[in-house]
Amino acid sequence: MGETQPPSDWPGLEPERDGVTYDAKKIANIAGELRDVMEPIGGGGYSQRQGSIQDLSMYGSLADVRQHLLSISNWDGNVLGNTLSTSHQEFLSVYEDVLENFGTAIALVDAGAGNYQITNVANEGGV
Repeated sequence: MGETQPPSDWPGLEPERDGVTYDAKKIANIAGELRDVMEPIGGGGYSQRQGSIQDLSMYGSLADVRQHLLSISNWDGNVLGNTLSTSHQEFLSVYEDVLENFGTAIALVDAGAGNYQITNVANEGGV
């Protein structure tokens, strides 16, 4: 597959042409806000909030459903029970990857703010 490129007149591709400005402090604030929003989901402070990794780990396993399947006589619930268990582990793994990728993205936004701050200082003759 070929790489997709935006149209040449896409706003922001040429900062001077498009009047792009930036504010290092606002960018750093965005990174901070993103961190705050992600903290409960990522388990900051060992959060048990709905949607947190801990919540998914505890309640997403469907352990009660698996136990019920195994208890049904005249039916082998092992296959479905094992599938539920495997699916839960896979989902947790993907969820952890997503959280890690969000953390990386937030760190990059924060680093970008620091780079813009250095550029501002240099442009003002401070370096």
